[in-house]
Amino acid sequence: MLGAVTARLPHASLPARGRSAAPAQRSEAVSVPREVLKFSAAGLVAAIAVAGGSFWAVSHAATAEAINTAQVVTQLDGTAVVQPLLSAKVLAGDARALAALDAAVRTRVLSSRVVRVKIWTEAGRVVYSDATALIGQTYALGDEELNAFSAGTVASDDSDLNKPENRFERSYGSLLEVYLPVRAANGTRLLFETYQPDAAIAADRNRVWGGLLPPLLAGISAFFILQIPLSLRLARRLERSGRDRAALLQRAIDSSERERHRVAADLHDGPVQNLTAVSISLGAMAATLDREESVDRAQVSAGITTASTEARNAIRELRSLMIEIAPPDLETGGLGDALQRLLASAREAGLRTDVHMPERLDLPPDATSLLYRAAQESVRNVIKHARATSVTVTVMRTAHAVTLDVVDDGCGFDAQGLRRRRSEGHVGMALLEERVSEAGAHMRVDSAPGEGTTVHLSIDV
Repeated sequence: MLGAVTARLPHASLPARGRSAAPAQRSEAVSVPREVLKFSAAGLVAAIAVAGGSFWAVSHAATAEAINTAQVVTQLDGTAVVQPLLSAKVLAGDARALAALDAAVRTRVLSSRVVRVKIWTEAGRVVYSDATALIGQTYALGDEELNAFSAGTVASDDSDLNKPENRFERSYGSLLEVYLPVRAANGTRLLFETYQPDAAIAADRNRVWGGLLPPLLAGISAFFILQIPLSLRLARRLERSGRDRAALLQRAIDSSERERHRVAADLHDGPVQNLTAVSISLGAMAATLDREESVDRAQVSAGITTASTEARNAIRELRSLMIEIAPPDLETGGLGDALQRLLASAREAGLRTDVHMPERLDLPPDATSLLYRAAQESVRNVIKHARATSVTVTVMRTAHAVTLDVVDDGCGFDAQGLRRRRSEGHVGMALLEERVSEAGAHMRVDSAPGEGTTVHLSIDV
């Protein structure tokens, strides 16, 4: 009776919903050229800032190097040429001694680089100058000259052509004064001073500029030019990565949608129809008991027994679906306990079950979850479709992989039968294959009509 009622109940035919059912709202597309242009503009601003800072740094370095060159020239002239000729007679103003010193200065010191020479005492008297009108004159020494005397080191400063002692240098334009403390033969401290034109300093500065600035600018320009293709490549990779993430998210949403519809279809085609048939059958028997004074007790007993069986079947299927919807905690209980609980539903359906696996199986959580999901879907198919008498689950670990084999002795199927089942909405195996592919694992299903089915899964670990 219940069989006839169940056969007449309509089966679920739920529409397959995918991406076309509820198109996701797409955010405004990002323009890669526009983003690269923004990045390049920012890079150009940074390059200009770096170039400006480099210009300032190189300018100061070039000026410092030019002044250092002027000081070195003064040191060489003062120690090698002038100091050996600073005798007591020079200090006394002897004409012949001054003439010898003047000849050495004019032939070995004065040039386009050094246009004036003066030798001072600490009191400010000019002992010697190639401007002979200054010899014997006394002037107040400036701070730089006094500091050079006290420190005993070479120093330099821009020449103040308004001072009376510098009146003979005004025709040379801007000059740099360099002071070098020296000693006469009798130990008297003197100050050797050279005047060098800005043109010579500028030439030294330009030489430093010519050595440093072009490579620096070339490096900044090359960096700016090279960043454009690199940023374009990076932007395209980010764009592809974004598309891939969006596609993965969409596949996850679609898989979740298909899984929910599969569960709904299983509930409708299994427990719901069984419980509906039980309800109709019990209602019919109750009406018969109320209507008829004498009933066939054996018929009523058989009907109740059948209803009880169908109810137990519905409970078993609901329990199986609950396990699918809320799988066990694999990290706490382990894969072995989870497989034993999974096969409990197969034993309740009358199948002989067996599990073979190592006592200890240390695997990454993702691999453990995938093994369980593959076993779950395979055992579910055995219970519902295989008409098998036994199912065996085997897990093996090798050096580089872990494998799962679910073997049953059921009716098997061919490729056409598999396509027909998928067209009827049985998408569990398709979802599993998609998950296996995304995880980079490998799955193979071997089956033939009348020869059972073997599901083999291999995961590299």
